[in-house]
Amino acid sequence: MKDASKNYKASYLFIFLTVLFIASAIIITPLLSRETKDDGSSHIVLNDGLIYMQGENSPYNGRVLDTLENKIIQYDVVNGLKHGEFIISTLNGKFNVCGFLEKNKNVGNWKYYYENGTLESTGSFKDDKANGKWTWYYQNGSVKSEGVFILGLREGKWINFDEQGFPISIIHYLRGETIDEIQISKPKMV
Repeated sequence: MKDASKNYKASYLFIFLTVLFIASAIIITPLLSRETKDDGSSHIVLNDGLIYMQGENSPYNGRVLDTLENKIIQYDVVNGLKHGEFIISTLNGKFNVCGFLEKNKNVGNWKYYYENGTLESTGSFKDDKANGKWTWYYQNGSVKSEGVFILGLREGKWINFDEQGFPISIIHYLRGETIDEIQISKPKMV
């Protein structure tokens, strides 16, 4: 039982760290970003946590459209801070990540997609921390796992399912710590 619990924890830790990596990359990308203006191509730079157009003294306001590692990144900037809709998509238009930013922090509902365009996970953020119900999906669309975060920590009952939708484990969390885990065996047909 504990090995299965460690595997699930490891997979969720991987997903959570991937989300944090993407969020970190998003903050760094303005250093490499380009925005087209009427007078040609200008660089966007990050200075003291704010986004500026190179050579400008006032923080940038507008939409940033950039590419990074064969992905299209789009977000709005208000007074030098990422604020509003945020999207990462493939070059052929399939979404990878969709969400909202408020003063450079993840907020509201976010959706993450597999490379083939099917939904991988959905949940919400509050002040840049996972908060509320989150659900992960298999590529066939069935639920893989679901549970609740409270300010970045797992809380309460989390259920893991197999690809056919049968529950395989229930894990109870208290402030991010595992309290207990129940493995569920699929009934055998006689």
